[in-house]
Amino acid sequence: MPDHITIGAGLSMGGSEPVISDAVRSGDLLFLSGRAAVDPVTLEVVSDSFDEQAAFVLREVGEVLEAAGAGWGDVLRVECHLADGADFPAWNRAWCERFDPPRPARMTLVSSFPMPGILIELQVTARVPGSGS
Repeated sequence: MPDHITIGAGLSMGGSEPVISDAVRSGDLLFLSGRAAVDPVTLEVVSDSFDEQAAFVLREVGEVLEAAGAGWGDVLRVECHLADGADFPAWNRAWCERFDPPRPARMTLVSSFPMPGILIELQVTARVPGSGS
């Protein structure tokens, strides 16, 4: 049975219990739920700046990785959704600052989001060292 990882009270979207896990671990694989720059308490987008949203999302991903016993070097794949393709160069800069070569596999898409103001969302797959299968 997979392990469900939830940080703090989890993302309740205004309800009484989390609606999603922050991540699910199965064997030595870790699947993070999509992370967007939304304050978990106010449920508001944290900034209208792409760079600030990217930094926020990367910090949150790092917190989930740490809670699961993994780190940035354990990331296998990143799926990035951008609201605007014009932010692709800024995403590449943030990517290169966060990941050292050899970098994980990556896909970047231009997407629309259900919450206005979201500029970036990341979905990450990683391995958990020493967790076994």
